[in-house]
Amino acid sequence: MQIEEILAQLENNTREFPRLALLRAIEEREIITPILIKTLDELSNNLEELLEKEDYILHIHALYLLAQFREESAYPTIIKFFSVPGDVALDVTGDIVTEDLGRILACVSGSNIELIKQLIENSKANEYVRGAALEALLVLIAQEVITREQVIQYYAKLFSTLDKEDYYIQTTLVTNSAQLCAVELQEQINRAFEQDSVDLFFIDQEDVSTYLAVDKEEALNRLRKEPKYSFIKDVVSEMENWLCFQPQEQERYPSYNIFIPEGFSLGASKKSKSKDRDKKKMQKQSRRKNRSKKK
Repeated sequence: MQIEEILAQLENNTREFPRLALLRAIEEREIITPILIKTLDELSNNLEELLEKEDYILHIHALYLLAQFREESAYPTIIKFFSVPGDVALDVTGDIVTEDLGRILACVSGSNIELIKQLIENSKANEYVRGAALEALLVLIAQEVITREQVIQYYAKLFSTLDKEDYYIQTTLVTNSAQLCAVELQEQINRAFEQDSVDLFFIDQEDVSTYLAVDKEEALNRLRKEPKYSFIKDVVSEMENWLCFQPQEQERYPSYNIFIPEGFSLGASKKSKSKDRDKKKMQKQSRRKNRSKKK
């Protein structure tokens, strides 16, 4: 299978998982990498056009392949792609943003978190994209690329500079701080609650107290065990069970073009269900169509 054929099979979703094309793309990493980066770069210049291409999926394959490759040269391009103002970057990638963008950014960043910081602080970018960038820092901590102390110091800065009405980012910041057992930031966390900047569907002060009660090393070990804070190492296993590649499932559930990610539990807590409802409401408003990754 030549490069042109590989790209042709990865370009549009035919409801059949392109296993062979992905495996060949991995084998042809050196040749295909600049093509994938160029594709993302060109698309980012006019993402609105991508909204009209309902079956187009090459950009999704590109994101996961470049993540598996740990391709640092793709880092600025992926940041550019998701820095496009408004919701269009979310619309053309569906729930990739809320499920795996943090992992993708972590994979391509190396140990350089400056561009991730820029995305977090970019008030024109979609809030869920910015939240994913915040989660990328947890991935890098879990994978021992950067230190907890680096991130705590940066979070302290964010607490003092973020708009208190930027509720989703404030909430994500509080949640991530709690997961790191950031007792150093307890004053800032309390202030965020006092200013009503935190969405209590996601986390409340009781939750924070529970997180902060554990040992710091235990908190880090929890992160390390969480699949959502792992690197993407096998694009085939990551993508092969997505609902958009399962024709029979689409016939059974025609109203859903999304699929449930790894780690999803039907026995979720009341708070988790509230979080899921909030996220699904957001996702329903986006034009994810056949690009979404739920399984």
